Amino acid sequence: MKKRAILTTVVAFLLLVAVIAAGLNAVFTVTYVNARFLTYTEEGETAARELKEDLNEYLGKSTTFLDLEEVRAAAEAYSRFRVVSVGKEYPASVVVEIVERRAAFALAASDGWDVLDADGVRIGSSDSADTYMELKGDFSFSYENGAITGPYAAQLLELYDVLSELLGEPRANIVSVMFEDNENTATDAFDRFRIATREGVEIVIRDPAVRIADKARAAVELYLSLSENERVCGTINSVIVEETGKASAQWSLYKYVCKNCDYEYKDNIPFRQLPDSWVCPSCGASKSTFEEILIR
Repeated sequence: MKKRAILTTVVAFLLLVAVIAAGLNAVFTVTYVNARFLTYTEEGETAARELKEDLNEYLGKSTTFLDLEEVRAAAEAYSRFRVVSVGKEYPASVVVEIVERRAAFALAASDGWDVLDADGVRIGSSDSADTYMELKGDFSFSYENGAITGPYAAQLLELYDVLSELLGEPRANIVSVMFEDNENTATDAFDRFRIATREGVEIVIRDPAVRIADKARAAVELYLSLSENERVCGTINSVIVEETGKASAQWSLYKYVCKNCDYEYKDNIPFRQLPDSWVCPSCGASKSTFEEILIR
């Protein structure tokens, strides 16, 4: 009798636990995934609807044992989005705040262009670089966890932060960023970033590995101080002054003259933005035949 009583008590206890667990599961089961999106493009809105459907797979799961990192990973599988936060709202909701990554750069790829955001994350592809800041020259990036890595990747992103701070939307002013490796440049011993603006004036930052943000700030502040007529030509050079330790920028004006026939280039397109296939309209000499001459 005593053993039977103990067995009955154990069974009753287990049944009670099961009832309580079932009740808790009913109370703390995900009934609503509150995905809050901030999108900027039609493509982003479409992708947001698809992601919302994927997140609905968590409906019916226990909020008590739900792994929020799993939810985050599911959202971040969409490279177009950045997850701001993931949390639980008891008893029955999961809240996910998601922001569409904003396109910034276009990096040449085998089948077109990779589109990168301001963090260097690949968010898509394009047939053209026209609406992005084109990355040109000697940049040599690979991808790690979907983001660019390699020489000058960090400096490029620092540069973009400064451009965003001072210009708002950099793509409205900046056409491209070219990296020139000193091994491929005969003029001096420094690596350089060459930044082409839509108006025409060029920004050159020497040795971008050193205090890129300070140099960029000095250059862009000078660019913003130029008149509309001044912005269509010339070069802004930004360096760290050794004596003061401060960044300094200077606007210089150049002309480009063919060494073969003395033809002086005067068209509206900045000379450095001409394709390498361009030739002198007077004698047919290549673009490399032209000499850069300082005017002021």
